[in-house]
Amino acid sequence: MPDTPIHLLRTIARRFSQLQRRTWACCTPATETQCLILTELEQHPGLSIRELASRIGSDPPWVSRVVEDLRAQGWVERHPDPEDRRHVQVRLTDAGAREATQLQEALNLQAEELLLQLPSERHLATMQALAWLADALDPLSGQRLSNSTAPWADRLVMRDSSSGEKVKD
Repeated sequence: MPDTPIHLLRTIARRFSQLQRRTWACCTPATETQCLILTELEQHPGLSIRELASRIGSDPPWVSRVVEDLRAQGWVERHPDPEDRRHVQVRLTDAGAREATQLQEALNLQAEELLLQLPSERHLATMQALAWLADALDPLSGQRLSNSTAPWADRLVMRDSSSGEKVKD
């Protein structure tokens, strides 16, 4: 398969996800979905079930069941939303915060070790690209990714890395 920007991005996402899954398996008894919820709640306390589902790419009924498992373990609490009593906000307990912190530290160390391999002259450009990707991929940002709205799409020329031939118009 040619080394196009699209192929490289998908390869990076897949490999980094695999690396993170191995880290989750080693550092916590939580499942992958539980880890996603714990890390989201650490960064964004008080999310609703619907917001959590959107952020982790799952459906609300499944997230509700996983949150109930986390509640039974003593890692989260459900609180009525003060603005709408029909909804609940999910928050970490002290035990859940400790678990989320331990998980975040392991994942951050893993990412740091990876980024330390990057040559120093590429740090700024890499940080700018990563910051843009993080914003563009944030499901709550409202940004949509498509060739029609991407300002660079008309300048992107994908070429096969071995032959140099143009892959896509």
